[in-house]
Amino acid sequence: MKPTITSLSLLLFFIVCTQLSLGQQNIRTFIFGHSLIHHEAQVNETPSQETSVPHWFVELTKSAGHDYAVGGQYGFLPQHANVPPISQWGFDSVPGAWESDTEPFSAANFTNIMITPGNFIQWQGPDVNYYGEDISPLDATNTIINWTKSQEDGLKFYLYENWPDMGGYLSNGFPPTAEEWTNYNTYLQADFHDWFLEYHDSLIISQPYNCISMIPVGPIISKLLMTAPYNQIPIDSLYEDDAPHGRPSIYFLAALTTYMAMTEELAPSYSAPSIIHPVITSNYQSVVNFIWDELHAFETPNGNSRVFCSPVTESRPISTESIAIQLYPNPASQSIRVISKEPIVHIEISDILGNTYQSQELNNNFNSNIDIHQLPNGVYFLKITSTKNKTGKILRFTKDD
Repeated sequence: MKPTITSLSLLLFFIVCTQLSLGQQNIRTFIFGHSLIHHEAQVNETPSQETSVPHWFVELTKSAGHDYAVGGQYGFLPQHANVPPISQWGFDSVPGAWESDTEPFSAANFTNIMITPGNFIQWQGPDVNYYGEDISPLDATNTIINWTKSQEDGLKFYLYENWPDMGGYLSNGFPPTAEEWTNYNTYLQADFHDWFLEYHDSLIISQPYNCISMIPVGPIISKLLMTAPYNQIPIDSLYEDDAPHGRPSIYFLAALTTYMAMTEELAPSYSAPSIIHPVITSNYQSVVNFIWDELHAFETPNGNSRVFCSPVTESRPISTESIAIQLYPNPASQSIRVISKEPIVHIEISDILGNTYQSQELNNNFNSNIDIHQLPNGVYFLKITSTKNKTGKILRFTKDD
């Protein structure tokens, strides 16, 4: 029997509802970036735009059933702070999110903003002005955040931690020797990373009402490449110069890291093409698990996630057993109510710097009303300890009068 228009409509409705019930996400990103996110002037040409994060990001979203569109511009933070931006980036396979020549930024309906500083400015603090300029990395980033949030409500902000310039570690040009490679990665995971931690902490303080996340792309890739079997991959199969611009495998790893940070879920099953190094493709699930664990472990000193703005949807077991908890309203002005499936024995409220404002023993309550009217306005973390979860579950909320 030939399907009627009504039956086709019902089928389409069922498909759409099924996709939504499975957690389909619509991700629209604007990137204030440079060539460590989107590298076009390649030394080693590729068939398409395999040396960019969006190229691989859209492949992952297709496999997961999500939608993704992107806009972006090149520059460093002082140039990016000269708002409004323009949409310079175009891709063969990634849908564009914004036509800056014909429509305002607010028409693009972006869901998040990604920002990255230069990879050669980490010799002085993020609050120190650029040489010869009247603006610091921190000032520029605050300008970008304040302008974009004035154009679009509910934005999430991601700081893309890249990897440092390699030139200073090389005595005879690229590629580095084994010793130079070790020294480079030591700096990447220590002083370079510490700069980004200070940068992130400063932005959390200056932007208390916004979700400011940090994606430690460089350190995670560095740790992975320093472990077996990935430490057997030739360096010139990963990078192509001392900037260092990556080859497709590096941008694939960067996209995996960015994807899991933004979607807050494990990367989907995916068969990467042969342009990605075979050690990575043959160990794909191990790579995904490694990155996921690193993201999950990336926390502030008081145990709050630097990556995830909301409780993470676990796609596989982790060491901390989670409990089902609801917290509302959020934001709140006078009190918050916590409902748990497990009896709550203790709650603790701390701010983004780890200062404890409230600590209270509860008598195995399933339903608690917590007075917060005396707290200053800002972002706080509620740690909830239950009879089942002795390590505690942490939820984020905003106090706003």
